[in-house]
Amino acid sequence: MTRIESTLARLCLIIISFIFTFVLIESLSNFYLWNIADEATFRFFATIDQVKSRYGQDFYTDGSELLYEPHHYIGYIPRINHRTDTNYHNALGFRGDEITIEKPDDIYRIVSVGASTTYGIGEPRPQNSYPSLLQDYLHANNYTNVEVINAGVGGYTSYESLLNLQMRVLPLEPDLIVIYQGSNDIHARFIWPPDAYLGDNSGYREPRVQDIVIPKIWEYSTVLRMIGIQLGLTLSQSDIDWGRNNWSPSSQYNLLNQQHRSGIYPSGIFTDISAVEMLDANPPINFERNLRNMVATSLANDVEVLLMTYVINPEFGEFKVSSDAYISATSEHNDITRAMSEQMGTFLIDLATTFPQSQEHFTDGRHFTRSGNLIIAEQVGTYIIDNIFETEAE
Repeated sequence: MTRIESTLARLCLIIISFIFTFVLIESLSNFYLWNIADEATFRFFATIDQVKSRYGQDFYTDGSELLYEPHHYIGYIPRINHRTDTNYHNALGFRGDEITIEKPDDIYRIVSVGASTTYGIGEPRPQNSYPSLLQDYLHANNYTNVEVINAGVGGYTSYESLLNLQMRVLPLEPDLIVIYQGSNDIHARFIWPPDAYLGDNSGYREPRVQDIVIPKIWEYSTVLRMIGIQLGLTLSQSDIDWGRNNWSPSSQYNLLNQQHRSGIYPSGIFTDISAVEMLDANPPINFERNLRNMVATSLANDVEVLLMTYVINPEFGEFKVSSDAYISATSEHNDITRAMSEQMGTFLIDLATTFPQSQEHFTDGRHFTRSGNLIIAEQVGTYIIDNIFETEAE
């Protein structure tokens, strides 16, 4: 055997050994995922097709791509006429019962605007979201002519909420808009370099050009997908953001999120600049402008506005509520909300100071259980009765 033939034989042996090892690891990874991993781990690492294969085509997890559909201006909205055993959207793409675009003459219409905390991601049934419980509370207090519409959409920043307000909410002819906007605008500030932090949010999101998300080819491998998720190179396919958004190259939020999940923060770019420093480089000027425009647009259309500060519970330990970056940024945003209310003469509930911190009211550090949503509904309902309904009756 010549030297070249010997070299080629060794190379072939190495390639065959590599393929055999990879197939073995891939087989073991699949066996672990399907037979050993608990349900949460399975959902985290499995593909959407694997999840559907185990749970059926109607399987629903908060934030799967089944929950949303593209919108020609806003990016995405709740999927119109979405139905599962527990959750549903109406024909206009709002969570809850059917409504008419034109408001009936004898109805006082309230619309709740915000993101997943308004939508009620923590509770699978629309009836347990705070807007629905608010309507129940007002009806129980003899204000039966009140209708409350849930216009919250998971993942919305103030950019999307501003468009949602202008395009989908104002045509409903609301009398009062309740705005509760929080941590998603913090996500949108993790931009690097800072010159990509722009008023059009292009540093955070890129446009979705297709409804069906095609995974990268390597994500079809279980072991490579699991490694990629752990290293922050990709998202879990059951993650709310995998099937809904495209991320700009300058957005560092997903990398930060994955590093904290994997316990490897700070790594990569965050070894040179901390999360706090990144937020300092990208102050909440866009959140302030968007919130101001939401209020001004509402008032210009003769709609009253109730602002609420944002609640987090650091006791849960997740970085989105317990890290120095998120705690300080949440405080910044809440100060803006308080100042905005005073400057523009809106109603205000300082929920960040009035909401009890007991963990029983939270599903995580930001989203609420039914009991938490009920507390919000009662605080908002009492405030509306005392400051709007009874004042107008005098």
